[in-house]
Amino acid sequence: MKTRFFAFAALALTLAACNNDNENLNDGPVAALFIADITPATRVNSEGTDWTDGDRIGVTGAGFTNVPYKRENGKFVTDGTTIYFNDTETHTFHAYYPYQSDGGTVTVSTAADKQGADIDFLFASGATGDTHNPTVSFTGDHAFHHCMSLIKFTFKAGDGLSFNETEPAGYTLEELKHEGTFDTATGTTAVTAASESPITMQLGGATTSQVIILPQEVTSSLNLKVSYNGQSYNAQLKLPATPTANFYTAGYAYTYNITLNNKDIEVSDPTINPWESGDSNDASAEL
Repeated sequence: MKTRFFAFAALALTLAACNNDNENLNDGPVAALFIADITPATRVNSEGTDWTDGDRIGVTGAGFTNVPYKRENGKFVTDGTTIYFNDTETHTFHAYYPYQSDGGTVTVSTAADKQGADIDFLFASGATGDTHNPTVSFTGDHAFHHCMSLIKFTFKAGDGLSFNETEPAGYTLEELKHEGTFDTATGTTAVTAASESPITMQLGGATTSQVIILPQEVTSSLNLKVSYNGQSYNAQLKLPATPTANFYTAGYAYTYNITLNNKDIEVSDPTINPWESGDSNDASAEL
């Protein structure tokens, strides 16, 4: 799974190029120009330095709703409709990623086969612009932010084991709900699943992995089963303590360091940051 990230990257979204002046010198409509900062460690290309050509966002404001713009040749360009200021009023904009043609409330699945950038929802709001100041800046408090939560795993070889020839094959994580919704107008998510279900991820020779999940409350420790060399190692993952106890919070990444020993697993306490690191935990898994 490739979910892509970078730190404090800035990008200019030129939503139209018919007028690059900050002052409206004509009587006609003025095209809006967008500048957007991204909060720390946001998804982009696999090199971690920029968005990927083909990425599409949806922009709303100035009487326009859910207008798509796409990344092309290193910049965002109109994908049909162009946003213009047609009056002298100040307009407020919001935008989200990835673009959904119908907009509104969309269904979300975080099952294993859905993992990736397509469910790494981002949202930005509160940026303003007008005919005299057509540059709309999604920066600072108005920057794009993550709307989902992230659980990251690092697998390490402990006493009596070596990953030189054989790495963990995969793992199963239990006690989470994987069905819900995302509102493209507000950036909010909701869990709709009635019950928890397991998610099984294959590692394919890697020793790190991550799972994007819907923000949600959890009432019991998560069960982790790691498959290594034909054996199943079991561990209990400590629940988050911050920023909200027993809750996987939107925009936060929770990192668990998993050490496999000859007879058990060690799990660290999770680290937590705003899609940097949430809690980081060491865990111990047993046969």
